[in-house]
Amino acid sequence: MFPKELAGWYTVSEAVLVLLVPMKAGDSDSLNSTFSFAGLFRQFSAEPIPSSFILCSVPPSSTPVPFPFCVCMSQLCRVVEEAKHNAREQREARSKPQPWIVLKLMVFITTGIMIYTGYVYIGRFCVQIILRQKPGVSRGSGIALLVVFCLLYLWMFWAYARVVLTPPGFARDYVAQCPPPVLAPQPYVPAPLDNNSESIRGPSYDRLERGQDQNAGVLDALPKPPMIASTVAAASVADPSPSPSSSSSAEKKKIKGKSLRQTRLQRDLDRAARSHISRRPPTTPPLAPEYRYCSKDLFIKPYRAHHCRACGTCVLKYDHHCPWIGQCVGARNHKFFINFNLATAFFTSYTLATLVGFAVHLSNGDIDVQTIVIIALAGLFFIFTITLFLSHARLLTLSQTTVEHLQTSSIKEHEDFILSEIFSCWEIPNKQRVRREWDKEWGRVGREGNVWWAGSPLKGWEDTMGSAERTRENPWGWASWVFPLGLRKRKEEVGLEYRINPRCDGQGRWRKRSEWPEELR
Repeated sequence: MFPKELAGWYTVSEAVLVLLVPMKAGDSDSLNSTFSFAGLFRQFSAEPIPSSFILCSVPPSSTPVPFPFCVCMSQLCRVVEEAKHNAREQREARSKPQPWIVLKLMVFITTGIMIYTGYVYIGRFCVQIILRQKPGVSRGSGIALLVVFCLLYLWMFWAYARVVLTPPGFARDYVAQCPPPVLAPQPYVPAPLDNNSESIRGPSYDRLERGQDQNAGVLDALPKPPMIASTVAAASVADPSPSPSSSSSAEKKKIKGKSLRQTRLQRDLDRAARSHISRRPPTTPPLAPEYRYCSKDLFIKPYRAHHCRACGTCVLKYDHHCPWIGQCVGARNHKFFINFNLATAFFTSYTLATLVGFAVHLSNGDIDVQTIVIIALAGLFFIFTITLFLSHARLLTLSQTTVEHLQTSSIKEHEDFILSEIFSCWEIPNKQRVRREWDKEWGRVGREGNVWWAGSPLKGWEDTMGSAERTRENPWGWASWVFPLGLRKRKEEVGLEYRINPRCDGQGRWRKRSEWPEELR
């Protein structure tokens, strides 16, 4: 019924089944019988079969030179891309949350790993030392190891319970549903009339597309470098010398070095201007109501809230969905998430160090298999949790969440790309000089350009973790940075009210330094 040479089939996606058939070129009998087999396979198979079959031939093993004969290879690529696109649309269109067991499965697994770790460390390691079943270590050492382990163990369990049992905060509890706001028309901003702009940005894309001079030729359309004075003249004006006799050699070197830096900087800016390379922050107002409307929950999201497809709702100050805690990390459990990662990093490092240092040394070549498992788990989760703690601590100092940091990273990647278009890979100082000039004009990406920038790294950290000094909101002081102690804040103050960076306008758009308030320039 079907050729014996049929090598097999495999599913590329939910909509495609690929049949691999070894055949020679022009072997129509094998081709026809394979199509017959495909139809019968779809008809009598008990499992669901994809609706599209793609046939690809592979050369027989006896063929000295491969001669692939592929049927509908372009259709294969098209169907695969279409299936991926449909699956992505289905995920985005999903409005219901995932089943409860799917959301909380990793919580049970994580709890089981913690309990198993305690059993192995206490029951199979510390108890044997205390009962003198492991020679070479005193009973006091075993008791000390057990006490420190229990303290770290309780600290980790406490932090994990707080982050799992504390909801992140949901926007639906505070915002009423409403129809989508009408998108306000963007005002028309005419292009400047002068052709020579003193800004380091160079001509804008809109200006180049419109073209102000209809009779200009191709050569006339090329941007002209800004008119600057010569290096010698600039140096003489900037640092005039009273007389040749009074100028010292150190001052001459300083003037020469300064003029050289100015020359290099101006040359790099000219190269960027000729290629129309500049820093162009997004002009879309992210804080406008029409851009904060959630089409799934049907309301205007509060500041920094985002919709989570796994939870099926909008989360206040959404950071990310963490399967290890069975819910999202948001405004009201982000602090406990940091505490848990810190506690787990200390616990796993202690467990790893003591097991490797004592168990391996006292084993005499006979190592307990369960001890090896705990060593591997402790090493794995130490790397995982310390990386999470350091990355999230850095984000807190930047006053950003993970989602907001992705947007900042996209801006930096775009600038790196456009700078690599005009500067070679070894011209790193040139790129840095241009970027520093952009920072002078706009401010730094992710800091002054961050709509939620708190003003300093410490202020950004304290907004989530609490102040270092004891206050009414944080009576614990710096201890709240380490232990999962709650802050005494009103719910309306957590996740609903945020201060906009005054360096941005009222709708969250990044402004130039010249447009900032006078005291911030």
